[in-house]
Amino acid sequence: MTDKNSWPTDSDGDMLRLLEERNFDFNVLHNIEFNIDFQAWPLSKDQQVSILEQLPDASFVEPDEDSIAEGDESGYVSFAVKNKVTYEFITQEQERLGDLFSDIGGFCNSWGVLSPCGG
Repeated sequence: MTDKNSWPTDSDGDMLRLLEERNFDFNVLHNIEFNIDFQAWPLSKDQQVSILEQLPDASFVEPDEDSIAEGDESGYVSFAVKNKVTYEFITQEQERLGDLFSDIGGFCNSWGVLSPCGG
């Protein structure tokens, strides 16, 4: 069993504690989705090509009508990885993805995982 007290008191640690409270199974592989945000959106065709060269399975998510109506016109790139959910993996992957696209204003500080955990 994962010791929730070993996770740092940051947003990633908080999310892991929440998952643990909901009986999330940290011992199996899960599809983990990372969101890569950009300082400027929409991305140019060249930027999109560059992203797909490095992450062929990435998808581009445009803002929905509700977000646009609320003044948020930025989309993001979604990239999923199958792995065990650990603090180390989550933080290292966010850093790796941010580093990959920092030259075009990309950064990664959000992720999610779908699971059948209780609530």
